[in-house]
Amino acid sequence: MALEPNGRTGPQAQLIDVVSFLPERVVSNAAPEGAGDELGDHAFFRGVAERRFASPDHTSAELGAAACAKLLDRTGLAADEVDLIIYNCIFNDTFWPGIGSAVQEAIGASRATIMQLDTSCCSWLSGLRTAKAFVESGIHRNIIVLTVTNFVSRLPEFQRSNRSRVLGDGATATLVAPGRPSILSAYERSHGENYGLLRFEPELVDGAFRNYWERGCGPITVNFTKERLEAIRENSMNLVPEAVAASLTEAGLTSDDVSLLITHQPNEDFLAEWRKRCGIEEARTHDTLAKYGNLFAGSIPVTVADALDHGLVRDGDVLAFGTFANGGDLVSAMTVRWHAGR
Repeated sequence: MALEPNGRTGPQAQLIDVVSFLPERVVSNAAPEGAGDELGDHAFFRGVAERRFASPDHTSAELGAAACAKLLDRTGLAADEVDLIIYNCIFNDTFWPGIGSAVQEAIGASRATIMQLDTSCCSWLSGLRTAKAFVESGIHRNIIVLTVTNFVSRLPEFQRSNRSRVLGDGATATLVAPGRPSILSAYERSHGENYGLLRFEPELVDGAFRNYWERGCGPITVNFTKERLEAIRENSMNLVPEAVAASLTEAGLTSDDVSLLITHQPNEDFLAEWRKRCGIEEARTHDTLAKYGNLFAGSIPVTVADALDHGLVRDGDVLAFGTFANGGDLVSAMTVRWHAGR
């Protein structure tokens, strides 16, 4: 049993492994495919060379099951040893219910329960915090934190816009279990004053707006204005570096101690400015924006999985994570000491 900071003994939560499952269909941005619009060339939508589309080749449940199966195979954990699957999915295969029970059945996790968690692009970090609490309370031992993004490939109308060209699909799975403590600190705050800056809602139909639950509503799109984009940028530039710094301070560390900074992957402008404001040079960062695009809640874990696969993370490395959700109505950061193996 590990000794906790308060002196009592108890289980500690370790991030055992992070894997990704990317759909086979690669969509290149080398040649314009979408229709031009007044915001299509905005810096908010730059930096992606290619990304992956899931639908119609994969349902969201299939993406999630494939990521979980890969995780179980790589860690050697038996499916019936999984206690809990915490998942975030955009979009589920039906409006209701979510895909959790379908994934649990598909991988043979007969003893597991499920929990759907949605803090938008912060969901992976929120899921890790939740998993840590369950492990350290002794309620659960082996927890999978799952992200599934099956979004842009399901929106053919939105694909006509160049604003869709930063978005990709994929799934990630993370195993959290008792072991050497990984999560040194976590910071998460809600900023309701920023609610509504980023909205997924139907297009107008014959000049009229109908809510998504109303008959005759238009296809789902992501609505932006130039003013909203400017507000989102300002929010993210302040919130994410501040959250990363707060998490490092809580862990008793500084930016000089960080081996690798991995943030959300929205566009190349945000990535460059976050590095600058966090005081961490490009050599100590890792990004996957160019080859996978923005995977929402999956952006950080798919980048962590890529860094692990390429041998960029060593035992004892300090990893700093930071992201924001929607237009800045939530911000999350975490400081992790990576431990290779159990």
